[in-house]
Amino acid sequence: MTDETTQQPAPVARIVSDKERERLVTIEYPVEFDGVTYDAIRIRRVTGKQMAEFFARVRGTDGNVMPPVVDCPVEVWNAMDADDQFSVDQEAADFMPRRLKQVIAATAPAGDQK
Repeated sequence: MTDETTQQPAPVARIVSDKERERLVTIEYPVEFDGVTYDAIRIRRVTGKQMAEFFARVRGTDGNVMPPVVDCPVEVWNAMDADDQFSVDQEAADFMPRRLKQVIAATAPAGDQK
């Protein structure tokens, strides 16, 4: 006899593209934070849900929140060498959703847009 109350796992939606969705960017000046040395920063494409959560966090804070495209603590980002930040930004641009690029372009100081 079969137990009809046994539930099947809910289906999970996932991206199935073979396009690159993440990359490690080596930084020239490693940063140590909370016992971890960051010598490379992971950048990645994000989902719509991750972007919605990011914008909700930005609205609820002083705006000092890392975009989910860049995978490191904000403290690491703030301590990074400016040239390393620039390198990560350049690489991350390929992974940023258009919506995030528009926000960055609208809020960046003149001459600071990518």
